Amino acid sequence: MRRPGFFRLVSGRGAGFSSWRGRGFRAGRARLEADGRIVGVRRDHPLARATDAVRCIGRQWNHVAAVLVGSVIARAEGGRWASGLICSAGGVLVVLSLLFAVRVQARRDCVTDVILEGREDLRVAVVQRERRRLVSDRHRLGLARSLEEMAREAAAPRTGRARLVLPLFEPRVVAQVADELLELGGVLRTGRVSARGVACLERLVSHATSPLYGHDVVALRVELRRVRGLLKEGAE
Repeated sequence: MRRPGFFRLVSGRGAGFSSWRGRGFRAGRARLEADGRIVGVRRDHPLARATDAVRCIGRQWNHVAAVLVGSVIARAEGGRWASGLICSAGGVLVVLSLLFAVRVQARRDCVTDVILEGREDLRVAVVQRERRRLVSDRHRLGLARSLEEMAREAAAPRTGRARLVLPLFEPRVVAQVADELLELGGVLRTGRVSARGVACLERLVSHATSPLYGHDVVALRVELRRVRGLLKEGAE
């Protein structure tokens, strides 16, 4: 059975399609480079490279998804040859989905680094989206609840079944800074905080290598004071 023309269109073998694709790609690239010059982001900046990686995986995902849809249509029309293509495209799509999630997280880490550098006003869409997410009520209140629950759990006596469940942090260490954690939770609830401070606190809570999950009380207190100072930048 002859394969439908859908696959010939997807492959882009036509001269007109190739010409249009080339012009569109070059125009898009020129716009991106111009935007990079306006906002001061170099092409070799980690954020620029991470964004390019996300865009590349996204294009690949779209192409494979188109092949998968075309294969399903062809199989529904009686094309037995499409069965193997469906399995192959489906497997590749799963792998690309995982890679896409990894790339997106890597880009978010780069954006967080940019915000921690004090460049939260950078006129880049992904930076502004992350800044809005950090200072949103939902995110701030969620972080505040996490800090308050951690402080209460560290201060509460561990009896019965609770002694069998080990927390991710060291209760002895966190119990000594419980007041600081509660204070930070109160600052978050006021809403007058900087995105830089929230980003620093989020990294403290979410990274397993942060002082919050270590055994050094002094290092944790130093980091909490730094976070408090950055958070209060938004109140000035």
